[in-house]
Amino acid sequence: MRTSPRRRVTSNERANPVDPPQFLHGKRYRPLSQHYRERFGTKVFKVSVSAAETCPNREGLGGMRVCVFCDEWGSAAYHQHRDLPLREQIRVNREAIRRRYRAERFLVYFQAYTNTFGRIRILQQLYEQALAEEDVLGVVVGTRPDCLPRAVLRTMEAFAREHYLSVELGVQTLDDTQLQFLARGHDSACSLAAIRKLKALPDVNLCVHLMFGLPGETDAQLRKTAELLSERGVDGVKLHNLHVLQNTPLEQLYRQGEFAPVGLEEYSRKVAVFLEYLAPGIAIHRLAAVASRWDELVAPEWTREKMRSTQFIEDHLAAANTWQGRLWPPALSKQHTQQGGI
Repeated sequence: MRTSPRRRVTSNERANPVDPPQFLHGKRYRPLSQHYRERFGTKVFKVSVSAAETCPNREGLGGMRVCVFCDEWGSAAYHQHRDLPLREQIRVNREAIRRRYRAERFLVYFQAYTNTFGRIRILQQLYEQALAEEDVLGVVVGTRPDCLPRAVLRTMEAFAREHYLSVELGVQTLDDTQLQFLARGHDSACSLAAIRKLKALPDVNLCVHLMFGLPGETDAQLRKTAELLSERGVDGVKLHNLHVLQNTPLEQLYRQGEFAPVGLEEYSRKVAVFLEYLAPGIAIHRLAAVASRWDELVAPEWTREKMRSTQFIEDHLAAANTWQGRLWPPALSKQHTQQGGI
C-alpha cells in the first residue's frame, strides 16, 4: 500500500505545537464581544458620545501642541451630535445602533478628546446621567496617561465598585522618539505609571490604545510592547493604524513626503507579530482603525472600510497559522527566537 510522504514540521510548530485557544466565533484572537458575553451574559454595544471639549495639548499646557494625527473633532465618532445634551446624544446614537444591530444592552463611551481633563464633580454627573438611561450597563472613558490625578482615580474606584467602568488609555506607543513625533506631550514612563495606577483599581477594566505604522517601528518593538502589556495585566488593547486626516499636522508631513502610511498587507503582518506575543486572555477591542469621516481621510484608502481590513487581518492570521498568545509567555518567545523564528 502506498503511503503519503511525511510532512515536514516547521520551526513555528516546534516552538508551540498546541492548537489555538477556543476563541469566540472561531477567531484567532480574543474579540471584545467574548469579554462582554462572559461579563454580562449577552451582546453589548458601545454608544459613543462627546462630553469633553478639549485636552491638555489643545490648551497648550506646558508648551504642548496638538497631536499630529488629531482632527478638530478629537476622535468623535458622531461629531454631528456633539452639541446635543448628553442624554439626547445617548438616545439618538443608541437608537441608531439598536436598529442596525438589534442591540439591547449598551455601554456609554465618552470618546472624544480627554474625558478626565476637567472638574471631578462634572465627571461624576456625566457618569450618573449615563447610567440613568435605558439599557445602559456601564460606562467607558477615554483619556490620556497624563490626566489621571488622584481625585479622578478615587472617583473611578468608587464608581467601579458598583458599576462597570472601562478606561481606554491613549498610550499609542511606548517608544519615546515616536511619542515625540506624535507630539503627545508625555513619555513612556508616564504611560507605564498610568497603567500601574489603573491596575491598582481592582474593579476598573483597562484597555490600552496602540498605534502601528509609526516611523522607526520594528518587530522587536512590537514584541516588547505585547510582552510588557501582558506582564502588566491589561484587560484589553485597541489597535489603530496611523492614518492621515485633513487639516492635521500629519497631513502636512504627508504632503511634504515626510510620512507614508503603512499598507494593509504590512499592517496585517505587524498585527500578527504583536498578537503572537500578547497573552491570550487580553481582549482585542479593534484590529484596525476606520475613518468615520470619509470626506476628511487623506490616506491610506483602505482605512475607509472596516470589514475589509478586519477580514484581511483575520485571513493573514489563518494563512500564517498563528494566533494571539502563540508565543506567550516570554520563555516560549525566547525559544522561538533561538529556533530561527521571527
